[in-house]
Amino acid sequence: MFSYLYEWIMNIAFYMVMVTAVLHVVPNSDYKRYIRFFTGMVLAVMLTDPFLRIFGVGNLWQNLYKSPEYQKQVEKMEEAAQYLNGTGDVTKEELENIRQRQEDGTIAGDGASIGVDEIKIGR
Repeated sequence: MFSYLYEWIMNIAFYMVMVTAVLHVVPNSDYKRYIRFFTGMVLAVMLTDPFLRIFGVGNLWQNLYKSPEYQKQVEKMEEAAQYLNGTGDVTKEELENIRQRQEDGTIAGDGASIGVDEIKIGR
């Protein structure tokens, strides 16, 4: 128990030293506001860690990344990124399907469409 408490305090102290160093390195004071906000949010999570472990929610975030739903979403995003970057393998059927949807005005294959009546440029 005391080793965990000691480790927790050491982590917070190290984090605060790193945050202070980053704040001194940042030249523009406009960015310091955002850095303080973000680091404050991280510090709040670090401070609540022992309480989350007591209530048994400590490993909830880690288990979230191991869930099948999360893995499926990651695979979908990777496929979309490959397609958008042009590195994905796209078959002729998929290209024809995409062209057909573009001609029909269908978006993402769910039947939603966008219609444009008039476009004005300038005044």
